[in-house]
Amino acid sequence: MAALGPRFADYVVADGEYATAPFLHCVQDLGLWVIARLKANLPLLHQAAEQRFRNQPPTHVLEENGERIELWDADDFDPWDTLRWTSVRVLRYRQHKRDGQVVEADWLTNAPPRVGSRALYRMAKSRWQVENQGFNDAKNRHGLEHLCHHHDNSLLVGWLVLLLALCLERLYRLRYLHRGTHPVRTAIELVRGLRLSLAARPARPRLNNSS
Repeated sequence: MAALGPRFADYVVADGEYATAPFLHCVQDLGLWVIARLKANLPLLHQAAEQRFRNQPPTHVLEENGERIELWDADDFDPWDTLRWTSVRVLRYRQHKRDGQVVEADWLTNAPPRVGSRALYRMAKSRWQVENQGFNDAKNRHGLEHLCHHHDNSLLVGWLVLLLALCLERLYRLRYLHRGTHPVRTAIELVRGLRLSLAARPARPRLNNSS
């Protein structure tokens, strides 16, 4: 964030394990919005949302891909003791899937009112894109689960190198970040260019100073 600023990220989506005051404060101090899963680990806020939303009709209803989505959204919940927010916004979605399954989840956020309920819902659902396109790709395409060494530092270094490779691959292949006047390159062109740039270069001839 210090190096790239607004170009790096717009918001952070996190599981309920990260819905803690230190993490939320850290994200806010970086100038980002945070959307975190609200679960029973925050009992007072969770119960307050349950009591209010259970007795109210949804504030928005939308249809997406043949599924009915009900949304509840309120931004005036009280923060818990260690959270320095003036208030907490809570979004609940109830997703009626085509196979009859109903999925319901609550999320807390510091996103301002100009971020509508529908946009906030899509931000929350993007968590599964991180799961499927991030962790799933890292495991099945980049060998993240296979580690040859079991020393703590070896595990850490191995995971960090693999995650760096995954980020580079996604940035160049999907985001098409490139410099210069050349056209957007395909994935294989990027791989070949990377290999060429890493290849050993012939040694430069030494000057003969005897004369």
